Amino acid sequence: MKWDILNGEQPLKNAPVVRLDNGAVCIPQHYLAYAHNRQTLEQIILDCDFDDDYLIMAAEDAQGLYIQIGIIGYDTYKPRTAQSEKKIVYGRRWRVERHFPTSELIQTIFLAIKKAREHEVRERFKLCITGRHSSPFSTHQDLPLIASQAVRLGTGQHHDSTDSFRCASERLLQQIRFDHSAVNMVNIETRRSGQILIDLTLTASAQTELPESHDASFTLILTTPSTNELLFALMEKLIERSDRYVDEHFCYRQVNRFSRDMSVQKLAGLSLQTRQQLKGKKAAQFYMQLEQHNACIDAARAPHIDTQKLAWHLQQKLPPINTLAGFPPKFSSC
Repeated sequence: MKWDILNGEQPLKNAPVVRLDNGAVCIPQHYLAYAHNRQTLEQIILDCDFDDDYLIMAAEDAQGLYIQIGIIGYDTYKPRTAQSEKKIVYGRRWRVERHFPTSELIQTIFLAIKKAREHEVRERFKLCITGRHSSPFSTHQDLPLIASQAVRLGTGQHHDSTDSFRCASERLLQQIRFDHSAVNMVNIETRRSGQILIDLTLTASAQTELPESHDASFTLILTTPSTNELLFALMEKLIERSDRYVDEHFCYRQVNRFSRDMSVQKLAGLSLQTRQQLKGKKAAQFYMQLEQHNACIDAARAPHIDTQKLAWHLQQKLPPINTLAGFPPKFSSC
């Protein structure tokens, strides 16, 4: 019998081989030990595929392995007419542990792409204020400044009637551009529950880049007739649409693992087949070994807190150690 064991993976001693309903055999990931390095991480990346403008990279520095996404595109803060070439920018570094299961590494790549794309989506949302365009949902906002100015930044907004809210919303939407697309209201209605449904469309321009921005239509659901809530709901919907695009187009070994074409019920069934409890003395010995292995991995993940101020802050929140399962943070004696 043969099964697919990748570089960086090693079955635990006496790990059981599971036969699936279709006759295939495997050693499930939770019966493997992992020792990934830069080469094994690179191989996983080579087995992943997404948009060519999102480069998946792996590197290593003094702190260890990390995954990083490079995004190729036009500068979202400069007029397109002032740019003759695209540029590359980089998302945050996603640290990965050498003992991560391969599936967790793949999911980290998937999440890194989603968050890199969300970063771009937030910057492409432009609101015109006093004749100038701003990106109010950008992740580059000055949070300490916002905290110091919080009293001035509240909405102070009262709830309008449906008619006045419609007029205010239409005026507001004229001030918005997303990915160089206009946002237009098609319909607005109030349901008996009080929810407000707003049908919107995106009208793309020649400068629109994101595939899901082209001639899109969608519905927002608001709980109150508030233009501020409308802005938040619109931003959430645009991020949701970006996430769905990644779901449907991210592939591992040419399989769209996160696509909605995957049957949730069949995935649940496959998982159950790999987690059937084995019987007998040999199985009991293996499960004891597995428990010890997992405990070592979990213990190694517990952070070491060596500053008195943060240690005291955390200790106030933690329940008594003798009542807490798992592995609490380690505190230095101060």
